[in-house]
Amino acid sequence: MELRRRGNKDFSIDISSLVDVLFTLLIFFSLTSTFVKESGLKVDLPKASSDTPLVSAEKFEIAISSDGRIALGGKEISSLDEVKDFLSKFDTDMRLKYVMVIKADVTTPHGRVTEVLDILKSLKFENIAVATRSKE
Repeated sequence: MELRRRGNKDFSIDISSLVDVLFTLLIFFSLTSTFVKESGLKVDLPKASSDTPLVSAEKFEIAISSDGRIALGGKEISSLDEVKDFLSKFDTDMRLKYVMVIKADVTTPHGRVTEVLDILKSLKFENIAVATRSKE
């Protein structure tokens, strides 16, 4: 009995559809992921014993550095007049909806924080929070 030998056939897997699926997954995860956005200034937050986490999707950060520089939403502002001009552009709905989070450094002069709080109150912002670290 004579057996035939089959010739060597090239074996290959078509992975073009796999590449399409991988790129689709990559795009999906990159668009749906969230990144932690830090303010432009380096701020060492003070510690507090009561740590109530802020669970609001609509928040706006005001960072005050140890030397009194102010950043609004990551953009550094040079004077208090510019801070007031920038915050006055918020309409009434935004002033009620947004939580204004003040991130002041531990060594920030108290007067600077009070000036920012005064601006927020004079512009009728309702929700104001001060960021702290937990004592742990």
